[in-house]
Amino acid sequence: MASLQRSLFLLTSQCRSMPMRSLGLVRHYTSEATESLLDQLKQDRKTLMREKKQPDLNVVKSVLSDYTYYIKSPNAVPGQSENASVLSVLQKGIKRRQDSVAQYAAGGRPELAEQEQAELAVLQRYLPAQMSAEEIESHVRALVAEIGATTARDMGKVMKAWTIDASKADKKTVSDMVKKVLGA
Repeated sequence: MASLQRSLFLLTSQCRSMPMRSLGLVRHYTSEATESLLDQLKQDRKTLMREKKQPDLNVVKSVLSDYTYYIKSPNAVPGQSENASVLSVLQKGIKRRQDSVAQYAAGGRPELAEQEQAELAVLQRYLPAQMSAEEIESHVRALVAEIGATTARDMGKVMKAWTIDASKADKKTVSDMVKKVLGA
């Protein structure tokens, strides 16, 4: 029994004196360029807590909470990447706040509309650069020519063939542009 305790002691003391790299316990940190959107949100949450920026912190916390609910819900897409899931949650939050701004403005509550507008600005910082209206129009015109769409009835074909990610071009904006190009 004593020899077993002694050998166990020697083994643990040797492990403590061994460099962590030889045990395979060293973390390899990646550069910020490859940092995921979720990691960026978590890091921003810490920063905002330290800086005590409460309105921005509340928005970031709500996005992280919405993401957690989304990945646990049955609506979550099984093969979807983490960034795509976070972008989906961000876009839903943006649409929700845009609707709130419109409703508060129509209801005569400009102070609440300003608050929602500020939250909207925080969310939009995390989205990738959006395509301009001219870029969307040129892509739509090229797609219409490629498909051979001529009437508003062909709008479904054009929208189905649209392959650019929804995080770069809002589907509603694309739909409006397709209607404009097809003359609907």
